[in-house]
Amino acid sequence: PILTAINDKGLKVKTAKAGTSISLGSGIKTEIIAPNNDKYEDLNNYSAVIKLTYGSTAFLFMGDAEEKSEKEILNSGFNVKADVLKVGHHGSETSTSKEFLNAVSPDYAIISAGKDNKYNHPHDTTLEKLNKAGVKVYRTDKLGTIIMTSDGENISVK
Repeated sequence: PILTAINDKGLKVKTAKAGTSISLGSGIKTEIIAPNNDKYEDLNNYSAVIKLTYGSTAFLFMGDAEEKSEKEILNSGFNVKADVLKVGHHGSETSTSKEFLNAVSPDYAIISAGKDNKYNHPHDTTLEKLNKAGVKVYRTDKLGTIIMTSDGENISVK
């Protein structure tokens, strides 16, 4: 359905690739930092991973990227330091490696997972890693919609 709508409007689909920047306006830097490969066994690792920087604040959106993608991001030398980490793959145990979490060093993490989902997301191991790192976790399965805003210096949560 979405590809049909894109085609009907005469638009073209561009594949997300690491190193691509997206213009969103003055003072906002948006960079795709994954995928870093074009051949994955697990489709989750094709997820576009986006770092958005506004002023002195940064957000890292992991999509469904798993540890393989995280390792490639780190090996590619991208600056992943961010105030907010949208945790990969709904907080699955296949994402948010300790090495990656240490590199990001977020103050906040958002985990998007459905309430009482059949996959038991987020997994206890991921929550434990975030807790040990002193990260404040917000979960959609517990809180519903989470809105974070930045004025370029401070982040607020609703």
